[in-house]
Amino acid sequence: MIENQSDNWRRMYGNTEPWENNVPADLIPAIKHIRESFDEAHWGCGWTTQNICYSLLHSEPLDDPAKEFYNYLMFIKVRVGSAATQRFHDLLKQGTPPALFKGFFDLYLDGLSIQVFIIFKELVEIGRANEKRLGIPHLEWAEAQTKHLIRSKNHCIEMWVRDVCDKHLYDPNEDTEERIFWRKWRAPMLVVMKPSRNMPYDAATAWEREDVETSLRWLKMFTEHYVLHLENKLKKAAGEAAVELAKQPKPMEPSTTAGNSQQEGPPAKSDAAKDKSPNFRREARKLNTQARYKTWQTAYRKLKTRRPDESDVWYAQRIAGMDIAKGSSVETIRKHIKK
Repeated sequence: MIENQSDNWRRMYGNTEPWENNVPADLIPAIKHIRESFDEAHWGCGWTTQNICYSLLHSEPLDDPAKEFYNYLMFIKVRVGSAATQRFHDLLKQGTPPALFKGFFDLYLDGLSIQVFIIFKELVEIGRANEKRLGIPHLEWAEAQTKHLIRSKNHCIEMWVRDVCDKHLYDPNEDTEERIFWRKWRAPMLVVMKPSRNMPYDAATAWEREDVETSLRWLKMFTEHYVLHLENKLKKAAGEAAVELAKQPKPMEPSTTAGNSQQEGPPAKSDAAKDKSPNFRREARKLNTQARYKTWQTAYRKLKTRRPDESDVWYAQRIAGMDIAKGSSVETIRKHIKK
């Protein structure tokens, strides 16, 4: 029964085909680059909100001597705008665990929504320039590519919810699958209490745990919310793009009258190009890289406390097997695990 439910969920909110389908081979490098920008947004927004939210929920000091997390938090707030930032601060003022959880979760999604809008605009321009080769209207193609990208990061939401609530402590007796997927995790009640969800807030039971099956269902619920939230933003952007396209005059048919062709002016600079200044992108990448190094350094210190006599290569190898490695090589990690 649970397996059937999971299959149905994947069909509704997952991807069924590779994104490369219906993409001309010479466009694949450009689309890969665009998809990497979404990876960066998930990493920067997700890792920052997760660490600060965990610190506040558990009343633990945040290990952030260089203020990297707080600097990136300011970057996110500037990016999402005043209205979203005000909603975030209003939730934090409530001070309850469910309000803190919701505040940072919503800010995470707001940051991703901005990146979705930028990506969709870029894909629209690519699609328009190559529409004859795509086989479908360029707006439909751009929306489908962006939707695929959103759903490709479903797993990040489940990881975020678990890591905000708890630290998955290293257990040598755990099998590899449990260490990676943390399937035995049990959710605290706070994640479904108001204002996060609809259950009345009760401070006495906020940290009581649900069973594994219910916890998995709640994780799927937050992932579903992520998909629907971003896809609704995408749908609105696609609709607005369709309206603007409908307002543009169609190219005139070849005229029988010689010398009667229309000259079009240069295309207007896109919103994506205006938003994506080199300094903005460079600063985002720099903060992402610094945050990644910081997590490696934290993991290194913990490993060294437990196994003080190992070599730096040994520590780097262990970190390379963790999610925080993000595909980096052992040598790259070794170079940056010490300040």
